[in-house]
Formats: sequence, structure tokens, C-alpha cells
Amino acid sequence: MFTRPCAGGMIGAFFEPRRRFRLRMKPSFIWLCSLLVIAPCFAADQRAAEFKTLYDSHDWFQLRGAVRAGKAPAFYQGVMACAFNHLKDCEGSLRFAIQSAPQSDEAYKAHEVLDYAYQRAGDYRRAFSEVNELLKAKPDAADVQNARNFYAGFSRYPDQTVTASRASKVPYRIDDGNMFIPVTINGKSANYMIDTGANLSTISESEAKRLGMTIHGMTAKGYDATGGEVAFRTAVADRLQVGNFRLRNVAFLVIGDDQQVFVGTAQDQRGILGLPVLLALQTVRWRRDGTFEVGVQLKTNGVRTPNLCFEGGDMVTQAEFGKRKISLQVDTGAETTRLWPSFARDFASVVDPFRKNDSTEVGGAGRSVQLESIQVPEVALRVGGTAVLLHPASVLLKPTTDASQWRHGNLGLDLLNQARAVTIDFKAMTLTLE
Repeated sequence: MFTRPCAGGMIGAFFEPRRRFRLRMKPSFIWLCSLLVIAPCFAADQRAAEFKTLYDSHDWFQLRGAVRAGKAPAFYQGVMACAFNHLKDCEGSLRFAIQSAPQSDEAYKAHEVLDYAYQRAGDYRRAFSEVNELLKAKPDAADVQNARNFYAGFSRYPDQTVTASRASKVPYRIDDGNMFIPVTINGKSANYMIDTGANLSTISESEAKRLGMTIHGMTAKGYDATGGEVAFRTAVADRLQVGNFRLRNVAFLVIGDDQQVFVGTAQDQRGILGLPVLLALQTVRWRRDGTFEVGVQLKTNGVRTPNLCFEGGDMVTQAEFGKRKISLQVDTGAETTRLWPSFARDFASVVDPFRKNDSTEVGGAGRSVQLESIQVPEVALRVGGTAVLLHPASVLLKPTTDASQWRHGNLGLDLLNQARAVTIDFKAMTLTLE
């Protein structure tokens, strides 16, 4: 919805003396009319400032509430539609925002949001198109040029599609703190890790060759959980099956066999299923008895209001610490939950009494690093409607990635698996622990 702009000359034009007729009013009446015109403009300015503040602070859940309250500019409507997995609404609002001011900073950000939305959907060609639009605006931007490198390989393939989808169950196993399920790729069996923290699926170079996948030689760069740089190439699997779900044209990042993410695992475990595959499964649930369900139809859901959203390539949940809302990145590829510098900042009274010289080892695909941290004996959280206990809690004092500057931590399998069952519903955008 849109409001008429506040024009400085509006009042003067309205009360311009007319020929043959002169409108005479008391000054107090003119002052009242002025207020009636100015007040909506002031309220609109306040709303615009509120939207921008919430957007800049990455507070997607509060921003969603503000947008739903009404009269939000198309840009914020589109950002929230993408964040809560409503792609059609996202496209409509962001296209309108771009057309309204094609050279604006908001237009550039809109292209970025659409790029990630198409990437999650496995729509490689449209993602590639958005990256090209970003390069037109900033031709020297190294990060955008890097993104173009890996989309160039994907864009020559058809989009990811689901050719069969029936609710099914498969077994899973925990190996070295990670969760693996059986998959079939190009007719060959494997066991791949479930990783909601991966914005694209990943395999080793030797695994891609075993599966008969063509590896595209243009190298791009990414970053692991430590902020370390990782080089990768790209490949696309023609067929991928999980239970009774069959997918075509699934994109993979291909990294070297020596990368730490694959060290110590069996040969058939050198792969990771990221968000585009998990989203295609619609709903995933795993139980303590070793059962992993996909495409399940949920008749009831303990969490009725969306507590999941996407920001870029990350999945974020709103949790609770005491009476405060906090945001955690949902990362099933992480064995351990860790709290980040924003938690130490926002809850200094809880953290500071345990401050001393300490460090925590954080591992990524390319390296492991020791980071300054505080060990808090325990932190009680409420996640997905259920109480869980982080015991002990490592609170990092320095950011590792951009997201670690504004989110309160990452939510790993150690906390999730305290529940008897965990359900991620990508339609309702809910995370439920039972």
C-alpha cells in the first residue's frame, strides 16, 4: 500500500485565493487543517523509520509483524515474503520495488534477496540473471563476480524439479556427531549428511566422479563456519532420490577430498544435502528411534506461528532465553551449539561472571581455529516450543561470519536431539521439538 508524498506546497495551493470568491478562515482553522495534512506524513515517516531499523538490525520476526500491520513499502513486503518462503509474493513485491526505483540501494538489495530465493528453489537460471543485474550496478564487486563464477556452471542446466513426492521413512545414523541418511544419486547409493546450515549441497571431488557427474572447472570461493575461505567447483546431479521423493537437476558444490568436512568419514559419506534439497522434501522429521521422515502431512503442529525464516542462505529460528526472544541459526551440520558475541553483549549479566582467559576450537571445511570465549556452566533455552539445556555453553567473543555479529548463536544437533522428535515444516515455516 502506498501513501501520497508530503508536498511542501500542498497547503498553499489548497488555500489559494480564487477569482470572484475569497475563502476567509480563522487562523486557528488553518492551523488545524495543517495538522491534518502533516500528521499522516509524520506517521508515515515514523513507520518508514521503524521498517528500516528492524531491517538493518536483521530482526526478521519483528519486521514481519510490522509489515503485517499494514502500509509497508513494497520492498519490505517482498523481503518478508522471501524470508517466510512465499516466493510468488516475494517476486511480485520486489519486482515492483525495483521498477519503482531501479537505481536505488533498495533495488540492489532486492536483486540480492531474489538471487538467494531462486537459489533455494533450485532455479539456477533466474538466480544467474539476478547476479548479472547486480554486476550491472557494481561491475567491480568481487563478491558478485565470485557468485557469477559458480552460477555460470549451474545455469546451463534445467532447474531443479521434483518428479515424485510421497511421504516416506528412511533410517538415519549419527556418525561423529553428524546425521546421515541413505540417498541414491544417478542410480548409485550413498549416505549423505543433513545440513540445514548449507545453502547448497556439497560433495567431494572423488564422489562426484564416482557418480558420473561433470565437474565444471571455473573455481569460485566460499566461506566456512570459521570465516575461512574455501575453493570449490560445481556439478549437477541428474537424478537424486530420498525415500519416495525423486528430484532432477540437483546442484552441488564440489570441494577437494582433503577438506576437513570429509576427513574421518567413510567413502560413501562424502556428501552433504543442503537447503534446496531439504526444501524440496517439504517437511522433514527425525525421531530418537533412528527414523527420518520426509514429506509427512502434519495434522497438528505444536508451534502454530512461524518461528523459522530465511536470511540469504541461512535458516534462522526465534527461540527464547528467559523472557527475551533470541535468534539462532539452525545448523544440523553442526555437532555443537555455540553462542555468539551478540549473546555476550545482550546478556552481559549472565556471561560476565564467568569471564576469564579461555578459548573454544571451531572447525570449518577449510580449517580449525581457537577463538576467545567464555564458558558458562549452563544456559536454559526454549526452542521449538520445548525447554532444552546447553550444558556447558561456549560463548564466542569474536565474530566468525557476518551473521555472528547480529544473531545470538548457532543451533546444533546437540540441542535439537534432546527432543524425542524434531520437525521442520517448510510450508508453515515452523520448527517443532517434542
